[in-house]
Amino acid sequence: MVFLWTSGGKPIHVKIVHKSDSVLQLTVENVDAPRERHTLLILELGTLFCFAVCVFLFRLNTLHALFLLPIATLVYLYNNVIKSESLVLVKDFAMQCSTTFASGNVRNALIPIEYVQDIVINEVFFNLKVIFVLQVLTKGHLFRKKPVITLLQKLKPGLPCLKVIYRELHSLLELQDC
Repeated sequence: MVFLWTSGGKPIHVKIVHKSDSVLQLTVENVDAPRERHTLLILELGTLFCFAVCVFLFRLNTLHALFLLPIATLVYLYNNVIKSESLVLVKDFAMQCSTTFASGNVRNALIPIEYVQDIVINEVFFNLKVIFVLQVLTKGHLFRKKPVITLLQKLKPGLPCLKVIYRELHSLLELQDC
């Protein structure tokens, strides 16, 4: 387990769960996920309290609309706190990318290995700054509309973390470093 940071400065854990000659499974965990979720819950409860005070004390119906947007936004953010992201690479089969949310929901994406051309670390602009991302260059008719797929795009690990993951993926796939 390695303690590193995201591009935004949040602490993360990088852990190689399983490694063999044909399988690599690693996870990137958000250390601050419980704290982020707790903070959003406090903000949501505070907004609901202000909403209740305004409704009961001032009996204003026009304020209902003003409080719906912040409450809906906080509920959305509360349910979309990222707990972890993981990569599972089976050498002759596929690469699976999973995003686990603090609410328990999981989103998966599968890239068949015959469509993987290369895995690269690329620099991109994000929020008016340059960050590094891990991307899969794809080939074939299946990925014609999306020839580049970004891995670990929710947590956005920093460059030292991406270098570790890059080396592990390349060693398993036996891709040539350029």
